[in-house]
Amino acid sequence: MASSSDRKLNSSASRASKPTFRRAGGRSGAPAKPQRNTVAHSKSVGHARQTSRPVVGSQLGNRPAAKKSSRPSVTSKPVMGAKPARPMATPKPSTGTKAARPGRTPGASKPRSLTSVPATAKKPSSKKGFNPLSSLGAMANKTSDAASVVTGKGKIVGGVLAVLAVLVVVIVVINSGLFTATDIQIQGSEHVTKHDAIQLIDLPEGTSLFNVDPDQITEDLKQNPWVSGVDVQRQFPHTLIITPTERKVIAIAYISSDDLAWAIGDDDTWIAPLSTSVEVDDQGNVITTGQGSNTLTGIDAALALAKHYGAVLLTDVSADVAPVSGQAVNSKAVKAGLDYVRGFSSEFLGQVKDISTPSVEAISANLNNGIEVSLGDSDDIAKKERVVTKLLSQVEGVTYINVRSPGNYTFRNAPTS
Repeated sequence: MASSSDRKLNSSASRASKPTFRRAGGRSGAPAKPQRNTVAHSKSVGHARQTSRPVVGSQLGNRPAAKKSSRPSVTSKPVMGAKPARPMATPKPSTGTKAARPGRTPGASKPRSLTSVPATAKKPSSKKGFNPLSSLGAMANKTSDAASVVTGKGKIVGGVLAVLAVLVVVIVVINSGLFTATDIQIQGSEHVTKHDAIQLIDLPEGTSLFNVDPDQITEDLKQNPWVSGVDVQRQFPHTLIITPTERKVIAIAYISSDDLAWAIGDDDTWIAPLSTSVEVDDQGNVITTGQGSNTLTGIDAALALAKHYGAVLLTDVSADVAPVSGQAVNSKAVKAGLDYVRGFSSEFLGQVKDISTPSVEAISANLNNGIEVSLGDSDDIAKKERVVTKLLSQVEGVTYINVRSPGNYTFRNAPTS
């Protein structure tokens, strides 16, 4: 009959039929101590302990023992009254197993954690986890940006208020009498006297150098057809200088039926009629002071005026032409004559005494040397000029040239003895 200690030992051995795994090391991160594999034997005959994994190299019970392993397992002797330790499972050897690393017990398995992972556990996500520090940094950046926006808006509001304050000061200064235009100087010109300009300009009372309107002054002075523009200058604190600019005269149209010489501007505008009684000096220059040595009238006066303005005299103007100051030229013959004035070179215009404009087809030019040039309508102006210039340089005694058709021109010359 078995003793009580044997029964106790047998019952302990029965409970230890399934091996368990202990955590390697007492602490997390501490080096694992090698464990020895122990097997508790029962003294009962014919009773063999069952393990989850068979121990290689040993056989219990009545079965013959297999070939011993190179290193037999060590069985600890149970102490009376003490609970035997649970055996550690011996790892199953496999073919091609790597050699044990130094410092590790041969045949010992790698320590495993007691915490198991279920088979249905999800794979760890590849996304980065929540970082509270980064979130705090982002909140700080947003707060800084918001503060910058508020600061920027504050600066904008401050700038707007500053601009408004400056505008208020400017308005007060403009409306004050500090810069009132009390000294108004109007510069006269040849055809716009100071008296005439004063009569045309209407400056509101209390006008200052700041609120004066140059456009309105120009509009007032343009009531005089000679005025093409106005120069307005301010000299602080109280002086305003007004200088009218006259139109440039490019032609003088002599209307023999009325004995009138009309000035025509470079914008094809009738400017004003001129006196056909002028005083000139010994060289034929017009004297505006009234102290000339000679007095010219009619077409001679008109020719002297054309020379005075650096313009071209248009003669034989039809009697049905009725010029109006400030109005555009609408006579086709006169407009064709103006086309020749613009189309000829300055060198050739210097040789032209006048241009006859009875009609568009009958336009002709009289040169200073007495040669008459029949021009016709105002087409091919440059080509006509080249033909006339070539004939004058190559043929002597020419008195008449017809270039109405420049490709088929004709000419006459005086017979030579």
